[in-house]
Amino acid sequence: MKLLLTAASESVAPPDSLRLMWLSNTSLTCNDGTPAGYYIRRGTNSHHWVVYLEGGGYCWDAKSCRGRWKRRPGLMSSARWPRARRAPALLSMDPEANPLWHNSNHVLLPYCSSDMWAGTRTKSSNDSFVFTGRLIVKAVLSELLHFGLKGRVLLVGSSAGGTGVMLHADAARRNLRTHGIRVAAIADSGWFLDRHTRARRISVDAIAKLGHSLWQGSPPTSCVRQFREKPWLCYFGYRLYPHIRTPLFVFQYLFDSAQLTAEGVRAPRTRAQWDAVHETGTALRSSLKGVRATFAPACIAHGALARPEWLAINVSGVPLPRAIRCWEQRFSAPHRREHARCAPRRLIERCSWPQCNGSCPRLRDPRTGEEVALAALLQSFGLDVNGAAAAMGLDARALSRMSRAELLPLLAPHT
Repeated sequence: MKLLLTAASESVAPPDSLRLMWLSNTSLTCNDGTPAGYYIRRGTNSHHWVVYLEGGGYCWDAKSCRGRWKRRPGLMSSARWPRARRAPALLSMDPEANPLWHNSNHVLLPYCSSDMWAGTRTKSSNDSFVFTGRLIVKAVLSELLHFGLKGRVLLVGSSAGGTGVMLHADAARRNLRTHGIRVAAIADSGWFLDRHTRARRISVDAIAKLGHSLWQGSPPTSCVRQFREKPWLCYFGYRLYPHIRTPLFVFQYLFDSAQLTAEGVRAPRTRAQWDAVHETGTALRSSLKGVRATFAPACIAHGALARPEWLAINVSGVPLPRAIRCWEQRFSAPHRREHARCAPRRLIERCSWPQCNGSCPRLRDPRTGEEVALAALLQSFGLDVNGAAAAMGLDARALSRMSRAELLPLLAPHT
């Protein structure tokens, strides 16, 4: 098979960049018919590959796709893809920024199919779009074999890419097993719930149904057999998870901001809105009960592994990189004795209120862009600041001026 190189291969890119490769199968395209591709950088003498599926939402009918094209055409076309791209955090060559996989072979799949990486629709009628996300992932993994793919593959994705990872993990494992390659997967912020809400005109369930039809989606067969009458339910992690056999690590903020947005809670300010946030957190916590390896901080945020702050996020004092490293060691060398000293497989925040974890990304007011003070945040969802101050032997004004780092240790015994 002849691989198609971009002009990037003829020029010198910065050392931490990944170079663009177009797929040799030109029938697999972005939504608008421009060619699909991927970015790659080889490691030095490494047999470990990190393949990252980007996220970026999706569209589900003609109207939503036209709106997406108008607002975010870069998520539907490769027309402006650069010849080389700087690596996100989990694909960095810098051992300080990426202590787990800096020496690995790195592959980035830009998201331009708007279909949760699930679509198989290669033909469009009139001016409609195509949706070939599932076929793109399969083709990229096949082409990587010509780059010397061997050893181990870690399939990682964030947001819609995290959902895509769960949809693809077992198929990738089956296809690559014949080449002696082991596969594991990490889903970052792709664990969505089909909760019914009165806040929007169309339910999340109805959107998934429309999207599944538009994309000609192809979820895993075993899940489709269970939900024969409603195969679109397989796009929701808690419904799909029991069918996944590939080792899977699930990272999910308990108060995921994309989930809250889907439920119509964009910028909670009233007690009723914060009650809705708490209900979402409770539902997410409950949905993770059967997950064997999970890391779930009580934060209002979305997406972690592509961001520099992923190194600082912790649950019960265990940093996310350490939790992932222990998980990787358990399935790659299950009989090693040091596993007894490793982090627990399941790390779910014990406290039940948003942003109670001191390592959470800073929460900002979407109207002003300014950081929301923790005391003001707590007060907005019902904390009696005067009562809390009295219980701690503090002046209420002093408590309201405290930083998050100062407040959290004081509040912990009272929550």
